[in-house]
Amino acid sequence: MDYTCRVKTLQALTKAMEKNTILLSHKLQRPEGQWNRKQKTDLIDSLLRKYPINPTYSIKENGILSVIDGVQRLSCVRDFLLDKFALSKDMESVIINGEEKMLAGLKFSKLDEDTKDTILNSELQIYELTECTEKDIREMFRRQNAGKPLSNKQLRVVYQSDKFIEIINTLSNHPFMSKLMTKAQQKSGTDKDLIIQTLMLIETNQEHEFNSFRTKDIDAFILEHSEDIASEKIKLLENAMDKFDEAFGESVKIPVTSIPMILYSGYRILKDNKPFEKMIGLVNEFLGNYDSNEEYKKYVQSGTSSVENVRGRFDYWRNLIKSA
Repeated sequence: MDYTCRVKTLQALTKAMEKNTILLSHKLQRPEGQWNRKQKTDLIDSLLRKYPINPTYSIKENGILSVIDGVQRLSCVRDFLLDKFALSKDMESVIINGEEKMLAGLKFSKLDEDTKDTILNSELQIYELTECTEKDIREMFRRQNAGKPLSNKQLRVVYQSDKFIEIINTLSNHPFMSKLMTKAQQKSGTDKDLIIQTLMLIETNQEHEFNSFRTKDIDAFILEHSEDIASEKIKLLENAMDKFDEAFGESVKIPVTSIPMILYSGYRILKDNKPFEKMIGLVNEFLGNYDSNEEYKKYVQSGTSSVENVRGRFDYWRNLIKSA
């Protein structure tokens, strides 16, 4: 592996992102939008105060830079220059070229020309990594994030193959998942974890039981079995999600702990060539009676990722679809 460290102005970085010569969608990176207004303001404030900013790391291939560390920083810079957010109202004044500036609550377009020029000409370091192997890239990602507050869900991508990442991204971006998930859940990676859990249930059989959703067990499944999932199973699950999406309106409130079981059940109904209308009926009945369903609720009270509780919910749904 080799690298070059360059210094680029915010104006140049923003233009490169608009031209797609800098991409913020690398498979190992969290999606944009993780930062709140205070965090975004702190970055702009730090640049104006000449505070040191951590470098950004990217993979350079065919003249394109794919960012593997620094997506939140770069997207913040771009969005501010494009007037997509205003600085926090509690931002303190800052000295620019010897003059005190009050910038709180302002968008970029409302700044005076001197402040605009200062921001446009502020600089960030960006490392351009070349001649990288896949192992190099993943190891760089691991080491860069080892001391940062990434969740287990977000770090889990390190163990996933390209094929598995593509499967999880495709299914988690399905329109039906948007009806089930809040934006906060999507940002945290909950949607991706629920798809992985669904695949664990699909792969459960007499020889292998994947009935624990604890972190270490999900990681072990990814490492040992993610390459074995047949493409026809993925297609069948996607078809089930299509049918769920057609059946429900703009949104449907399903408890998170039950989403993998319901997705699995939809997959199973199709696999067994049963009418999907029966599946929709089961889901509607389940949701309508959820609060009074003491038989089921004992598996969602505490320790919901344990073997006992996952298996309890799984068996409940398997029994339902057997009778469908």
